[in-house]
Amino acid sequence: MKVGILGPRGTYAEIAARSQFGNEVEIAPYPMITDVAEAVARGDVQAGVIPVESLREGSVGESLDALAWIDVKVQAEVVVPISHSLLGVPGAQLDKITQVLSHPQALAQCRDFLRKNLPKAELIEMASTAKAAEQVSKLKQAHMAAIGPRALADFYGLKILRDDIQTGEINVTRFLCLAKEDSEPTGYDKTSIVFYTAEDRPGILYEILREFAVRNINMTKIESRPSKKALGDYLFFIDIQGHREDAKVREALKAMRSKVAMLKVVGSYPKRF
Repeated sequence: MKVGILGPRGTYAEIAARSQFGNEVEIAPYPMITDVAEAVARGDVQAGVIPVESLREGSVGESLDALAWIDVKVQAEVVVPISHSLLGVPGAQLDKITQVLSHPQALAQCRDFLRKNLPKAELIEMASTAKAAEQVSKLKQAHMAAIGPRALADFYGLKILRDDIQTGEINVTRFLCLAKEDSEPTGYDKTSIVFYTAEDRPGILYEILREFAVRNINMTKIESRPSKKALGDYLFFIDIQGHREDAKVREALKAMRSKVAMLKVVGSYPKRF
């Protein structure tokens, strides 16, 4: 089985992929989250694993955009504990670091450590934690460091300058497994949908969400994001308990369709948290 991940090798997405599919899968790294989703849509890989939400920093915008506009389904979710390390080339010293490279989410999750220990360091955003480690390894500059999983040290020949630098005792990230089809009902499922309203008027969102409330369907998440079609035009992302094939979920989705301009059932899959 070939699984696409946000690469290069060694990212948390790879950890999530191996947790879901096993260590024997073939890993195909891609430079962007959108690239992973598009590879799944084309059939280049059988599945793709992308980060969608972190405990500390919330949702990943690029992942939400991919779910909304690319023809893929969510087949599963994986929750991975996150432990960040500060990585430098051999000989690097913490008090000499002037540049720190990583994915924006990782930088944000480590802001307290960075503020306390490297307050003057330049923070440089990269496409992934592994890309940051790869760059530090390639340039071999003692003043540069990367933030990411400690396994990257072995991948790229780096030194662990400090372990467990993330803020808070608990830090987890939710990953979604993308495929051509979602999952069969298990009796303990979650369904993700995305929609935008046909018109902007008072009460329209209430009327839509009421379809869940009157059927006693629990809504576990709601989030808005710009549609990128017009200023002030928003998509709404919702997670609900239940499978799209459950009678009351099917009824609610059918009732919603007359109230929205677009409704996409992103997928139904086993609930992991």
